[in-house]
Amino acid sequence: MAATVATYYYNGAGGSGAVATNVRFKLADDNTQDANNPCVKPSAGTNLSYWKVIALYATVAPDNAISNVKLYTDGTLGWTGCTVYVGDETPAAYSQATGSGDSGNAMIANYGGGGVITAQTSLFTYTSVATKSITGSIGAATGKITNYVVTQLTIGTTAVGGAQAAETITWQYDET
Repeated sequence: MAATVATYYYNGAGGSGAVATNVRFKLADDNTQDANNPCVKPSAGTNLSYWKVIALYATVAPDNAISNVKLYTDGTLGWTGCTVYVGDETPAAYSQATGSGDSGNAMIANYGGGGVITAQTSLFTYTSVATKSITGSIGAATGKITNYVVTQLTIGTTAVGGAQAAETITWQYDET
């Protein structure tokens, strides 16, 4: 029987996970779909959202295994003045998002105390012909398949205020 997989979002001090149909960038370590804690457009420089931590999760086990996990986008972010970054590394350990005032803390300097994620790339660099490989696999079991994927929104001075259109991340994997 084919596996059933879902994107899980992780937050809080202990990194509890739950199915995420949408992930909202905001100034809080939660995934509540509301207008609270909105990202703030800076008058100069850039502001950051709190980082968002996701992973691929098997809710129904594959017959044998899931491996060779990748993710990608359509290559175009429709949010003027904004960039969504993804950490180049996919950490095995969860780290709670932090921030203060009008900005989250940078994932490069702060995830896991710093040094865990050493670089970031625009998430929308990754497309169906140039995917991002994600560390992780699972056998004939349910549970977390991948290491954590850490994303963060950067908001510049030309950002347009208000709710933005939804964007899609697509997972790709081999199932046996």
